Amino acid sequence: MKFTSISLATATLAAITLVAPLAAQAQGNDCNNCGTVQSVKAVQRNGGTNGIAGTQVTPGMAIGGVVGGLLGNQVGHGNGRAAATVVGVAGGAYAGHQIEKNRNHYTAYVMRIRMNDGSMRTIEQRTALARGSRVVVDGQSAHLRSTNPNANRG
Repeated sequence: MKFTSISLATATLAAITLVAPLAAQAQGNDCNNCGTVQSVKAVQRNGGTNGIAGTQVTPGMAIGGVVGGLLGNQVGHGNGRAAATVVGVAGGAYAGHQIEKNRNHYTAYVMRIRMNDGSMRTIEQRTALARGSRVVVDGQSAHLRSTNPNANRG
C-alpha cells in the first residue's frame, strides 16, 4: 500500500511539473518580449534626404542653387552682379534643401511599453498602437500580440 501511495504522489508531482509550464504558456506569461502600451505620443519628424551620387548635395540644393544663381545674376552690374549671383546660389541652395526636408515630413509615435518583467521600453515607429494594447516588442518596433498563445513565444 505504501508503494502505491508513493507511486501516486510521484506521478502527481510529475504531472504538476509538466502541466504548470503549459498553463503559464496558455495564459501568455512566458513571453519575454511582450508588454502593454502605457502611453502614446505623436511627434513630427523630418525624413532624411539623399545626396546625388553619394555626395551630401541633395537635388533640392542643386535646383535651388541654380535658380538662386539665375535670379541673383539679374541684379546689379559688375562686381555687384557677381556678389548677387553668389548670394543667390547660396540662398537658393539653402532654401531648396529646406523644402526637400519638409517634403519628407512625417508623423511618428513614441510609445512607452511596460514589459511583462516590469521594465519599461520606449519604441518610436510610424504606426500607433492604442494605449492598453498587449504587444510584442521586436527589436525597435512593436506589433499587436496575437490571441493565439503559441504565436508570440519569445
